[in-house]
Amino acid sequence: MKKSVLAFAALSLVSGLAAAQSSVTVYGIMDLAVRNLKGADSLNQLVNEGRSASRLGFRGVEDIGGGLKAGFNIEHGVVPDTGEAGSPFWGRRATVSLMGSFGEIRLGRHKLSDRTIVDDFDPFGTSGMASIDRIYSSLSGGYVNRSDNQIAYYLPAMGSFYGSFDTSLGEGTDANKANTFRLGYKDKALHLSAAYGQHGSGNKLKTGTLGAAYDFGSFALSGMYTKSERGALDQDIINLGATVKMGQGKLILSFAKADGNATGTGAIAGKQINDAKLLALGYDYAMSKRTTLYTTVAKVDNNGATTFSLGGTKGVAAPRAATATSNAGDSTGYEVGIRHSF
Repeated sequence: MKKSVLAFAALSLVSGLAAAQSSVTVYGIMDLAVRNLKGADSLNQLVNEGRSASRLGFRGVEDIGGGLKAGFNIEHGVVPDTGEAGSPFWGRRATVSLMGSFGEIRLGRHKLSDRTIVDDFDPFGTSGMASIDRIYSSLSGGYVNRSDNQIAYYLPAMGSFYGSFDTSLGEGTDANKANTFRLGYKDKALHLSAAYGQHGSGNKLKTGTLGAAYDFGSFALSGMYTKSERGALDQDIINLGATVKMGQGKLILSFAKADGNATGTGAIAGKQINDAKLLALGYDYAMSKRTTLYTTVAKVDNNGATTFSLGGTKGVAAPRAATATSNAGDSTGYEVGIRHSF
């Protein structure tokens, strides 16, 4: 009997140590909103991603001894309004990592460093109808969010300082190449960051971003400047934002202005391209730690020939195109939605 008890105790101890050394977490977000958009006409939609992109993910970490840990993270997009899965299936993230006192080496598909800074300093987190993405020019095939075949290095914890560097292997396709980095400082109230990236080969897309934010407690202010260049084309975006706490809720305000150096030809000769203003107001109400009700109103004011539009605007709800005597039309919208995380 005593041997059985000792054997059971030993087995329990080993099992406990194994459980302490490794863990796997399932997580996700479901976000849906009812949206009305107006452009040349109007459009009603039930849309994914009012505040966050819906997703399902799995992540895990194992303590392999000697101060080292190994980890993985796979995440795919979910389209809850139709029940579809995002494509590619693990397109949001598919990585394996080695971590230690040296920092983290991460391999696989995930966000680029010069994109994460935009996510952090856009008051709407680059999600939904009011995302700053709505006035971000493609610059003839530019704009990169995530990349395949990525090798990334994240600096170890250094107080309030952080940083990351990554390179994406083209594997014979020059358009898939990228080299980006980000450095920053973040304490309880102040957040400063800078990022730069080059994408493609030959006629590269080059992006540089500066961000700053300060949390005063009851409200927070943020500002961001992004410059993108490809060959002779460029675009500058300034974004100012504020969040105001109101009990269980918060008010979100965002203003962004885009300026491009290109001009149109033909019927829109002389009109600026990639110029617009984005104004958005949102309100979030936290029903619990995991469930939020929200509403947003927003407007894109096209200042020239480019027909920038709010997220989801398509077909007859796209802005009226520019003519020789008038700029492109506006895109306006409002939405009400619910976000639940698990």
